[in-house]
Amino acid sequence: MPLAELVTVLNGRAYSKDELLTAGTPVLRVGNLFTSKHWYYSDLELESDKYCETGDLIFAWSASFGPFIWRGPKVIYHYHIWKLELHSDADLDKGYLYWFLQNRTQEIKRAGHGVSMLHMTKEKMEKLEVMVPPLAEQKRIVAKVEQLMALVDALEAQLAASRVAAANLLSALVVELTTCSL
Repeated sequence: MPLAELVTVLNGRAYSKDELLTAGTPVLRVGNLFTSKHWYYSDLELESDKYCETGDLIFAWSASFGPFIWRGPKVIYHYHIWKLELHSDADLDKGYLYWFLQNRTQEIKRAGHGVSMLHMTKEKMEKLEVMVPPLAEQKRIVAKVEQLMALVDALEAQLAASRVAAANLLSALVVELTTCSL
């Protein structure tokens, strides 16, 4: 089923330099989702669909791209971000759509071999075919994926701890070997 039958894809807003301030409502830009800790702000009063709140499903579509469940405060979102409003949460689980889009994003990135600036048009996004199993199955899929992601996170933490322990052991051995030979 095309994504447009499941959600409304809402565009963010473009800003002129003089509209970006040092105080006011935070303006969420693509960089803030990936690497940038620098925020701009705005004092504009906008239509309600230009704001993103905790729990909203958004999609960055230019340069760095992919889906996110917004976990921050109320923000104004930039035009390189779409907010995806579900038509009905009785038929579609937001978490399921997030993971589905996450998977499709990885496919798109792999297909974009050699491309330096990936982006997606709103028209392509709205035509994106989404497999929609029954709601109970969507929820089961989300629970299983989140369980597996927690396991991956735990394994990554163990690997990081192992690397630190190995580096400490190596340093201790080097100190031991170099002081013994003196």
